[in-house]
Amino acid sequence: MKIKQNILLKDYTTFKIGGPADYFCLARSQEDVQTAIDFAKEKNLEILVLGGGSNLLISDTGFRGLAIKLDLQKLESHDNEVIVGAGVILAYLLNKSLARGLTGLEFAAGIPGTVGGAIRGNAGTYGLAMSDVVKEITYFDENYQIKVCQGDKCHFAYRHSIFKEIKAIIIEAKLKLAKGDLRVAQKLVAERLKYRQDTQPTEPSAGCIFKNVEFKTVDIEDLKKRGLETEQFAKHQKIPTAYIIEKAGLKGHTIGGVKVSEKHANYIINTDQATAEQVVMLISFIKQQIRDKYGIQLQEEVQFIG
Repeated sequence: MKIKQNILLKDYTTFKIGGPADYFCLARSQEDVQTAIDFAKEKNLEILVLGGGSNLLISDTGFRGLAIKLDLQKLESHDNEVIVGAGVILAYLLNKSLARGLTGLEFAAGIPGTVGGAIRGNAGTYGLAMSDVVKEITYFDENYQIKVCQGDKCHFAYRHSIFKEIKAIIIEAKLKLAKGDLRVAQKLVAERLKYRQDTQPTEPSAGCIFKNVEFKTVDIEDLKKRGLETEQFAKHQKIPTAYIIEKAGLKGHTIGGVKVSEKHANYIINTDQATAEQVVMLISFIKQQIRDKYGIQLQEEVQFIG
């Protein structure tokens, strides 16, 4: 494994934004990750772990430390269990699982990024998430010791896990899937992929910028008085932030090279050599507008680096 210097990180993010990392490496094994950790400890460097590069906004000035791009591609199945490396693309895992007759990951259809990132942020849709299939996770802890965390001990919540609470590098996970009806599963995946293609932008973005708004965090009656209808979202107890931003009239709002997508209002797209500073400005503007109009404090889903 080679450790390089001054590598632009925008090439490793779906937003196509971000300055250089002082040091960068591509880790293809647990041993590579250990070597990278040892290098960072020797030079007293901060570590940034990169997966698929979605849900990430890296500063224009880059990252002062070692960026480790995880390319851990382990993928094994034993009966209903799958052992998968943190660097495996979620879409690839879904396809391979279906090919092996395993269902349970249909909710992941169209979700970008890698398994490690999906676990860290408990990615999901349609009321299901990674927490529903994760059995255990192997990771380097904050002291860079290998640990194993059982799925029910990972503090999973909406877009949250213990790996957002501690410094950790996820290496691999054991998932528990099921022998389900493949025709039903494949039809469901095809429908969800088409829906995403029809409703989400293709321009560079980080994915959804904000978390959806949970009913328990807002005054539903007050929102109705302010013009937000919420009954249609009662089933999942979350209001789509895209709906809120659209109702506020912010679709298409632009600052420099970034724009609120007119296709999906919870996406900010990179339209013309955008900078991280422009993204931050647009995020701040959206939050201020939504706070003023509806009394809602939006919470970012995207992770800020630098």
